[in-house]
Amino acid sequence: MVIRTRKWMLYLGMLAVVSFVLMDFLGSILWTGYSPISQYVSELFSAQSPHLHLARLFLNVYTICFCLFCLAMSVQAARAYHWCCKAGFLLLFLLGFASVLGYGTVPIGMNFIFVANDIFHLVFTISLLCCAVLALILVSYGYLKQERYKRLGRISSIAALLFILFNLLHLTAILAGWNVLGLMQRLSFYSFHLFIFMLSFLYIRRRLQSSWDAE
Repeated sequence: MVIRTRKWMLYLGMLAVVSFVLMDFLGSILWTGYSPISQYVSELFSAQSPHLHLARLFLNVYTICFCLFCLAMSVQAARAYHWCCKAGFLLLFLLGFASVLGYGTVPIGMNFIFVANDIFHLVFTISLLCCAVLALILVSYGYLKQERYKRLGRISSIAALLFILFNLLHLTAILAGWNVLGLMQRLSFYSFHLFIFMLSFLYIRRRLQSSWDAE
């Protein structure tokens, strides 16, 4: 029963990404005047969003699926992987759990920087991004340290580099005053979520080809 539960949880990585994409896509097209190029994803579930409840539905599905997927990976890493993998997946799980508390309990407004809640949102988001970078680095290093997982290590390393690069471009856009902040944020978000989707897919395919414990 425990093994079947973990196998089921592996599918949640892909489901989490699909839910995030649907939230972004539907929220963007249903909000008249919203620009995904210049406006942040977080505005889709702000207090002023015309489809707040729909966006939060997809966001909640995403968060639950992401946390359970990272929990399953943490359990697997604790059994067979390098300690860096264990720390990285555990950190990703804690990030997902923290996002529930942070974004769920503090409403997000549209008066960026000038409202206390939005200052909290800004600091909280930056903290999550820094921790996500650390988690990706730990996971990629842990995989690379094990011969049989070097392919996953290369994929994780590329994801980490892209995530760092796009966040640096995002920071550059903010400092330079470019009106493409939404695009820069989405590039960083989707590079991360592409990694989660690929990781979920690869583990499901491996699990279908052989048993979990036979790796």
